Order: sequence, then C-alpha cells, then structure tokens
Amino acid sequence: MLEDILIFCVNLSRQLILSGANLERVYLAINFVCRTYNLQDISIFLLSSHISISASDSNGHYASRQASIPPAGINLERLRSLNQLSYKVAEIKPSPKLLDKMLSRAMNVKEYKDYIIILGRIIAMSCLSFIFGGGFLDLVPVIFVTIIMHYLLIYLEKSGLDKILANILIMFIATSCAIFFIHLGLGKKLSVVLITVSMVVIPGIPLVNAMRNLLCGHENNGILQMLKIFIETMALAMGIYIALAVFKSYVILGAFNFAHVNNYLLVILSFFASVGFAIVFNIPVKDLYLAGLGGALARIALISLAPLNFHRLLYMTLSALVASLYAEFFAVTRRQPSTFFVYPAIIPLIPGDLFLYAISGIYTGATERVIDHTLNCLYSLSGLSLGFVLCSTISHYVRRLRYSRM
Repeated sequence: MLEDILIFCVNLSRQLILSGANLERVYLAINFVCRTYNLQDISIFLLSSHISISASDSNGHYASRQASIPPAGINLERLRSLNQLSYKVAEIKPSPKLLDKMLSRAMNVKEYKDYIIILGRIIAMSCLSFIFGGGFLDLVPVIFVTIIMHYLLIYLEKSGLDKILANILIMFIATSCAIFFIHLGLGKKLSVVLITVSMVVIPGIPLVNAMRNLLCGHENNGILQMLKIFIETMALAMGIYIALAVFKSYVILGAFNFAHVNNYLLVILSFFASVGFAIVFNIPVKDLYLAGLGGALARIALISLAPLNFHRLLYMTLSALVASLYAEFFAVTRRQPSTFFVYPAIIPLIPGDLFLYAISGIYTGATERVIDHTLNCLYSLSGLSLGFVLCSTISHYVRRLRYSRM
C-alpha cells in the first residue's frame, strides 16, 4: 500500500511539472495526498528535473521513490485535470491500487489538433506584430517564420538535441528566413519581424516560475532555473547575432522604435494575442475568453501606469500584480491552479522588444544601447516576476496556513 501511494505521488508530480505546474503547486498536491493516507515522516525533494519522495506508514514501514523529469512543456488543460485529481483523491480516499488508473484517466484530456495549435501561434504572432509597430505586409514573414519555428520546435524536441544548441539553431534559422523574406520584398520591417518571432521561444514563463520558487521556499531550484534561463536566452541571442553577421549585406534592421498604436487597439490586440497563446497552452475553447481578458487587463494596467513617470520596475510590477490578482480570483472561485489564468495574461508584458534592442546594440557596436536596453529588459522581467510573485506568495502562505489548520 505505501509503495503504491508513493509511486502515484511521483508519477503525479512528474506529470504536473510536465504540464507546466510550478513547484509550489506540486508540493501542495503531493503533501495533500500523503496526508490523506495518514503517511508520516513525509520528505519531498523537488527540482524541475528531479523528484524524490519518502514516507512511512502507521506500521512503521518506510519507503521512497524518485524519478527524473524531462524538459517540460505547457498543457494547462491537463494541469487542471491533474490538479482536480489530487482533490478527488483527498475527498474519496480510493484504494491505493486504483490510483494508477485514476491518474491515467486524468491525463486523458482533449487536445487541439496540430493545425489548430499552428493557428493559435499565427493569431498570437500576428497580433504581437501589430503591437510592435508592424504593418500588414510584415504579416507575411511573421506567419511563415512562425510556422517554420513550430515544426522546428517539434523536430528538435524529438531529436533530443541539447537545449542550448537547439536555441542557437532555431533562432539562426528563424532570423535567416526573416532576412530572406524581407530581401524578397515580402515585408518591410525586419526589426519588427525578429521581435515578434522571438516571442515564440523567449522563456518568459519559466522566468516567472524561477522567481516564484526563489520566494516560496524553493531557493535551490530557483537559482538553478535562473541560471538555466540566462544561458538559454544567451543562446537565442547568439542565434540571432550569427544570422545577422552571416547575412550582413542583406540586413537593414531599420529604426527600433514603436509605431504609435491606438490604446484601444492595443487592448484588443493583447486580448487576441493571449487567446492565441491560450490555444498553444491547450486551454479549452470555453475558457479562451478568460485567457484573453487576462491579457487585455494586463495591457490596460500597463497603458495606465506607464505614462505616470514611475520607474519601469514599479509600473511593470504593478501591471503584473493586476494580472495576477485576476488569475488568483478565478483560481479560487473555480478551484483551479492560478497558472491556468496567469500564463496567458503574462504575454502582453514580456519585453521581447527590449531583448532584440539589446542584441541590435551588440551587432552594431553601440555599447550605450546595449547597456540601456539590457537594464530596461532586466527591470521589466524583474517587475513582471515580482508582480506575480507578490500575489502568489501571499496566496501561498494563506494556503499553507489554511492547510496547517486543516
């Protein structure tokens, strides 16, 4: 019986992380299950790449189980189903022999077809292209490069290529294709195209999870994640830089400034950008409007706060806090993990433009531009993370206090 429970806990943890859950959510779910079966001396060691659980039963029998975790993706509908499973197990306390079958059923969720996911990426990238100041002609390279990157991501994941090399390769190919389309006249603003397509792979969500782990009791994992994200982001930058250097004679980056976009249009575009990413994250059709509302709300907060001459760190923190409070509200009212609503809301706040501005400074040798945009990018990412962490940290300790009383 003890072994069956621990095997279930390890498998549930593994699938939660693979579906995009943060470690706090995994820890709470597993601890909840172990307490349901009156296990004692519970020890849970979690990393994004490894899990180890040990416990003893009422008879003094001791056991432990561990498993490695491959690189994670995001499937929010599966995450919701697995999260609900942990509550169901606590509610009905089934025989440990049935746990494996219950886990298999929980994992069997409806997923979008590949062409629907591609459509979601195209919707998101098209909206972001307009947000970054692109025109209708720039949609041609954005759409084609997005499709190419979609299949590249699938192929590289199956190939098992090292993530750093994969990031260099995918951004080299994406940048090269963008340069090719612009050179043929199928697009005007190379800078906008590169900013937009880089949003497909910029690790904004892993950064939020890393910051959250740092402030929610998983410091070791947070530090390791931050280091991993930094290296992988530098690999993306290297891929872009190499392509720009190789095809230097064809490169005209143009001005790195936002074209003015009407605020009402920005909100609408942010709504549909979040909807597009929600499709990629496998959020069901009936909940897509909630994903879009989160992105629109984040954009409204950003539009309202940015002109007030606050420091970038402050207004990004407040904007992220607004989106996070929105997510926590629906997480509580619907008894779902907050990540189900947070991940789409984060999209309009990720500073993909600043990321490319810094790279362009390196490419052109403009040291001041590199320093300025790098600092602004760090301020934005830090504020983004802090806003979500402020809300989730409060919720984290409220849930722990409530759970300890239970």
